[in-house]
Amino acid sequence: GVLHLRLLLFSTSHRILAAHPKISASLRLSTATMGSRSQPPSPPLAEKVKHEMELFGDVRVDNYYWLRDDSRKNPKVISYLQQENAYTEAMMSGTKKFEDEIYAEIRGRIKEDDISAPLRKGPYYYYSRTLEGKEYVQYCRRPIPNCDAPSSVHDTMPTGPDAPPEHVILDENVKAQEHGFYRIGAFKVSPNHKMVAYAEDTKGDEIYTVYVIDAETQAPIGKPLVGVTSNLEWAGNDALVYITMDEILRPDKAWLHKLGADQSNDSCLYHEKDDMFSLGLEASE
Repeated sequence: GVLHLRLLLFSTSHRILAAHPKISASLRLSTATMGSRSQPPSPPLAEKVKHEMELFGDVRVDNYYWLRDDSRKNPKVISYLQQENAYTEAMMSGTKKFEDEIYAEIRGRIKEDDISAPLRKGPYYYYSRTLEGKEYVQYCRRPIPNCDAPSSVHDTMPTGPDAPPEHVILDENVKAQEHGFYRIGAFKVSPNHKMVAYAEDTKGDEIYTVYVIDAETQAPIGKPLVGVTSNLEWAGNDALVYITMDEILRPDKAWLHKLGADQSNDSCLYHEKDDMFSLGLEASE
């Protein structure tokens, strides 16, 4: 297939401390709760600091630009977001029982043990599976009987006791046990179906680490790629193309990595220098 680089407009307001494990601020205000309190707590007031931004001759003023902290370390920003969280908890404390009831009702309507539509690739059907009571998915494959026969829109993956055995390539439920947060942003099978490359985020900051494993044994292959995005594609069976970000977390560079080589020796294929755009990557079928 052909690798396509994708340019997207990049917003300067994206990703403000979304990754900090102690300050995942989502403000939820309940007028019902506020009305039931005779003296509701006062909301924190963010300081106004004038900040001018000029683009195409147009000057804009953002008095709250100081709240952006790509380092996730500014104590002033962290302190303010903690105040917002405390205010939210105080205002929502009276709705906890109602929230739990809604959550239980919504979850009760979800089919937890489910399977995605199988995708036929080479000699296998690939699919993901969710299990009852589990929060994460399993990435699976199953051999195709008589895989040399031409594919058809009427193909269905065989199941049951006489079907070829299912193989779980990767189980997010097992991996997630070691982390407070866990997400796989990309799961890519090599063209020869012997290896899998997947991008893993264990902090919630959308900064990924890429691992390559043996598809059958899960044995690691080579060293992981660190500080990358979830944009990832195979370039043959011995190389990967991936994307890194600049200091403000804008995807800007595409790299070629040879399996077994050190990441510091990877070749930069493209650098998007215009900070109004971000870089994406996908392979044609």
